[in-house]
Amino acid sequence: MAKLPRYVRQRSSGSYEFRRNVPADLVEVLRKTHVYRYLGTDYRGMLRALPEVEQEAELFFRESRAKCPREKTLLMVRQHFGDQAAEILANFHHQDELNVIPKGSIECALESLPLEVSTRTQGASISLAEAFKIYGDFKGSSNNIKLANSLRRTERDLLDALGADKVKRYSIQFLSRADATHYRDELLQRVSANSAVRYINIVKAVINFTINEKGINAANPFHNLRIRGAGNSQGDRLPLSKEEAEAVLATVPHQTDLHAIYTLLCDTGARVAEISGLQAGDVDLQRRCLMIQTNGIRSLKTKSSHRSVPLSPRVLKVLEPNLIGKKASDPVFERYGRVGGNTACSAALMKYLRKVIIEPKKTVHSLRHKKKDELRSTGCPEEISKVLLGHSSSEVASRYGAGFGAEILTNWMQKTWC
Repeated sequence: MAKLPRYVRQRSSGSYEFRRNVPADLVEVLRKTHVYRYLGTDYRGMLRALPEVEQEAELFFRESRAKCPREKTLLMVRQHFGDQAAEILANFHHQDELNVIPKGSIECALESLPLEVSTRTQGASISLAEAFKIYGDFKGSSNNIKLANSLRRTERDLLDALGADKVKRYSIQFLSRADATHYRDELLQRVSANSAVRYINIVKAVINFTINEKGINAANPFHNLRIRGAGNSQGDRLPLSKEEAEAVLATVPHQTDLHAIYTLLCDTGARVAEISGLQAGDVDLQRRCLMIQTNGIRSLKTKSSHRSVPLSPRVLKVLEPNLIGKKASDPVFERYGRVGGNTACSAALMKYLRKVIIEPKKTVHSLRHKKKDELRSTGCPEEISKVLLGHSSSEVASRYGAGFGAEILTNWMQKTWC
């Protein structure tokens, strides 16, 4: 294995990360002991990106070192009121020996601004915390535990990254691009690039909704925020082969919820949450199909996730005992049919999968990739494959008509059961 450059380490996921100690004299100022930057998964790409990242770190430390009060004040005004306000304020005093901008100068500078600039400070004053409440109330987060937890977690991350003043006191009008990039960099210290995208998308949605709802004249600083390494790629997950999938199934104890769930995942290609959160009314034994729909246990990822999936003979066999004596609203799998049950289910299945497969890019979710490959190998049309797996389609035609008939879907799915 090649020796890694200074300040670079390789994470367990295989990605490279720049990690440098914050100089002792800046620890108290920055309130952190290390700075991080994601460097990708390619060794040569990491080497190409490293010089620029090291230069950025040096510049960051240099700019963070103690500045005179005048510079700090001008920096704050520039960040929240714009370059023109900072220039006007700087011109109030020309003496080089002055380090402090006298009290009242900021107000004078803002009053001197042209109307179109000064109006940036006018209008509704709504903080990020208030924006999260407005968005949550509109979306019904009080009745949606998953959404409520997601909003709460994102707001907590913003507090940790930006501080209480920026989140609870400042108006969203005064959030800057620097705030957005700082939040992004803080996220990337502990989550993957794709996870960071999900968090940032929540913040963007909250700010966009509040700006439109309250008529605030402001731009969203989180818009088009670039995240290196984000986006799905062929290397994110590797599919399980049919032999590997069956080898894992053999290790899961028979006549248990986990055995039934894994069998369903293997033969339907559904998501873990879709199967672990099934209610008895979602299973139609007569038509031999599964209705994946929003129910009293969980919602669905997208509108396209709502679908009917044909069931194989072995799936019907493991499902029947779990349906005896149950009402339509009862969970099929009592242990995992609850909020957060999908996470517990996935963790439990991973323990059995890792007994057989050590490749880190092969997980329980790889069963879904496996089913996609199986459908593709049978010659299944892409549009039918999307319907069976609940993938969204950008084609306008896909939103017209009643969709594919049950017989057509069953014929294609049967070819993957052999």
